[in-house]
Amino acid sequence: MGSGVRFEDYAAELLSRLGFRVIDRRVKVMSNGVEVGEVDLIAEDECGNRYSVEVKAGKVDVSGVRQAYTNAKLINARPLVLARGFSNDSSRALAEELGVRVIELEEAVVLKPDELRAAVESAIYDLIDELANALVALMSMRNADDALEAVAQCNDWGCVCGRLGLSGDECGRWISGLRGELGLKASSLRTLRAIVKLYMLIKGLHGANA
Repeated sequence: MGSGVRFEDYAAELLSRLGFRVIDRRVKVMSNGVEVGEVDLIAEDECGNRYSVEVKAGKVDVSGVRQAYTNAKLINARPLVLARGFSNDSSRALAEELGVRVIELEEAVVLKPDELRAAVESAIYDLIDELANALVALMSMRNADDALEAVAQCNDWGCVCGRLGLSGDECGRWISGLRGELGLKASSLRTLRAIVKLYMLIKGLHGANA
């Protein structure tokens, strides 16, 4: 069992203790017929309100808050994030402004030392595997310099698609296609940007030694 699934199990159990009912997992987020993301859990509270739940093993940042808000809007649900607190005051302020509810796991979930170590080790191995596979895929891509440069320079998808001259529908299809090519599924732009910068560094070092 991967660390992501294990942590989602902890999150689902916590939601149940808080009065929620988990009704679905790993739900695809679609926009104009194109897959643009994935929601970790769908839950309902005791009043029947439906929540789009994002589960974060670490702290939630501004990007994570925006992602939770956008995904919830696309599936017509309320945004909810389970995380180990906020990364900074900006993420907390944005969550309040957008109405994104955040349940702070450091106050609600306590793992045994061996469970925590196993979860961290598994998460690291999963991340390394994802990065390596994406790097191999990037090295095989052709005529993608403009796209990679846009990803490396931008902090949100709107900026990336604006640099590439893509409309809303075109942007969604392009994001979905890029994630598919790199095997990243619903990984954030932050993850993709880190992979692209690492690829550019390796490419630059190879060129310097050629």
